[in-house]
Amino acid sequence: MGRTIVWTGVTALFFSLFEAAILSNLAFLPAVPDLVLLLVVYVSFKNNSMTGATSGFITGLFLDFLSASPVGLNAFTKSLTGFIAGKFSGSFNLDKILIPALMGLAATLFKALVTFVLSLFFGSQILVYGIFDATLWLEVLVNMVCAPMVFALLGLFPTFFCDNPRNDE
Repeated sequence: MGRTIVWTGVTALFFSLFEAAILSNLAFLPAVPDLVLLLVVYVSFKNNSMTGATSGFITGLFLDFLSASPVGLNAFTKSLTGFIAGKFSGSFNLDKILIPALMGLAATLFKALVTFVLSLFFGSQILVYGIFDATLWLEVLVNMVCAPMVFALLGLFPTFFCDNPRNDE
């Protein structure tokens, strides 16, 4: 589990810097994909809830220190998402396009829901997605499109992101 957490943390740092430096400056993207969220979902699904929650917490802390959000917000949402995604580990086959896209959809909507619930406790310090806001649905769409590509990229390195890569064959 330790090796997987370390590689997930390194990859999350790279993904978050890539999002901030490159993807946020592309004018043709309607929204910036949450690559770290997709990474956490992939690692959680390939391993278990414990690995998912731990990797989600560590990657969320990276994002908390790199963003203007309150400290702990991303750590909480990513660790909860990782825990829930880990509960589905081994439940179904991870195909090339459909299942990763659906997992990206579910994870993005879950992140929006958790952020909304946290805003009830912490007020206006937390920016929430509006259910009818185009930003939410554009991010859902972009994450659905990017999820199969991110899952395929991470699948090239099973020894880095899977505790027991022999089970993936």
